[in-house]
Amino acid sequence: MSEIDNIFHEFAAAFAGAFNNANPICFPDQLNRDALDLSHDSLKYVDEYLAYLHRHKNELDAEEWNSTILYGGAYVGEVIRNETDNHYRWIDYDDYMPDHPDLQALIPERSTPTCAFIVDDKGKMSMPLNKIARFIDEGEENSVHFFAACDIKHAKDPQ
Repeated sequence: MSEIDNIFHEFAAAFAGAFNNANPICFPDQLNRDALDLSHDSLKYVDEYLAYLHRHKNELDAEEWNSTILYGGAYVGEVIRNETDNHYRWIDYDDYMPDHPDLQALIPERSTPTCAFIVDDKGKMSMPLNKIARFIDEGEENSVHFFAACDIKHAKDPQ
């Protein structure tokens, strides 16, 4: 596993509550961490949690929001990687964007939701951190369970 893959694996573990000293996420008691087993089905619990955050988005602490996006997005990405035998790998925004200048207008700067992506060997890129941020901001039409299903399907049947 590459260094960035290891880092995001650790972030996913922090989201699942594996580390007591990790930066706190928003409303951690609303997340059923016992159900987070890196399975695709576990993302249904993440969707429930994110729906709560969406309803309370005006009450979110900025630093906890950053941790939630980073750790939650890492968890979604790691579920996708787990369900596809690591078909995807993590890549930092600063490493990806120079080779994809066409995306610069769509993703003009590195931020918490855009700091890293998952990519496959054929160039498909996915943004699980951004999906977490969009769910919190926009609501349930940004289901991470559905989002992951699309990436998993692509990896298993890339046509």
